[in-house]
Amino acid sequence: MVPDHKLKIAVLIRRFISTGGAERYALEVTRRLALCHEVHVFAQEWSYTGEGNITFHKIPRFFVKPSWLNQLLFSYFTRKAAGSSFDIVHSHEKVTQFDIMTVHSPCFRSFITQERRRWKRILIWFSVFFSPRELAWLWLEKKEFAHKKGRLLIAVSENVKKNVMANYPLPDLYFRLAYPGVDLDMSHREGHNDDVEMLRSQLGIARDQIAILFVGTEFKRKGLEGLLRGFALMPYSNLKLVIAGEGGGKLEEFKNLARSLGIHNHVLFLGLVKEIHKLYRLADIYILPTLSDPFGMAPFEAMASGVATIMSSSDFAGSAEHIQCGEALLLRNPEDPKEIAASLLKLMDPDCRAELGRRGQRLAAELTWEKTTANTLSAYNEVLRQKRCAAKYRQNGILACVS
Repeated sequence: MVPDHKLKIAVLIRRFISTGGAERYALEVTRRLALCHEVHVFAQEWSYTGEGNITFHKIPRFFVKPSWLNQLLFSYFTRKAAGSSFDIVHSHEKVTQFDIMTVHSPCFRSFITQERRRWKRILIWFSVFFSPRELAWLWLEKKEFAHKKGRLLIAVSENVKKNVMANYPLPDLYFRLAYPGVDLDMSHREGHNDDVEMLRSQLGIARDQIAILFVGTEFKRKGLEGLLRGFALMPYSNLKLVIAGEGGGKLEEFKNLARSLGIHNHVLFLGLVKEIHKLYRLADIYILPTLSDPFGMAPFEAMASGVATIMSSSDFAGSAEHIQCGEALLLRNPEDPKEIAASLLKLMDPDCRAELGRRGQRLAAELTWEKTTANTLSAYNEVLRQKRCAAKYRQNGILACVS
């Protein structure tokens, strides 16, 4: 179900830009909402030239770090700026006031609750009281996940939903799911053979070499160490490992690791790449052995391009929840170099790569931003129904509301 009239929607997101998982998700859904509804974006930074009429409201940013203090101030200012003049206040950030919140990542509190040793948990709780940063994040998160009528949480994966429920006493009915979509046009692979050959030549990738692509900003969390060690176990003379991403400040550290493993001549570090779709087109294999990813859109963008994909299982990556019929190779232990090497070896067979690529492409075609937006609007409809019930209750003084 979707609202049957034009809504006035406030969207809260610190950076309304096309890079970054949560930011990209917010932008894609918001621009589709703006085609039919009145949308106001409250942000500290934005870059937008798309369709739809979006009104932007500047939220002050006095500093970037410490991030916890910036987040507290963003919550304070958006609460005052958005006020009560909107049908729906939809946040993609940790804030205290909202109707709908899309949860993009596991709980901050997990660093305590996932510690199995009781004595260690006690020590962690004790240290929390001396850390303004940890106190601030825990306070915000407690407000974010407080059970209130007229609110709903949208999780980007079942993995994220389970994490929140493990940390806070919220019922299943308090959640909705809206998986990220895939921009199929961006990843379209056909009709670009000349461009692909030129790009491979510019990057020093020979025509007969198999290009293995890794895309990730935080190299450590995305599992690059295990990948490099796994790649070192391969007969890599005809292979090229292409790594795109800034590395979360650890680029030189991983370059040194490649040198120490003796594979640096077969590994290409590109740094930040804005036009990632060009890399999907040149890749023969895409791999993401992430150690923790709420969803992760890059594997499905690669799959949409017809690239045979290796990714972590759903214990580590929310996006793997979609893999049902062998559309990708799943890693049970993404930290195991031997398992990574074994998966890569399977895809040395061109027929195996082609079949996996076809299966993945069919699956990716089903994951659209239109579906994500429709699921979001359905959550809006439920919140609006609850608001109407609450208003009728207040007006009539009755004990029950029948919709």
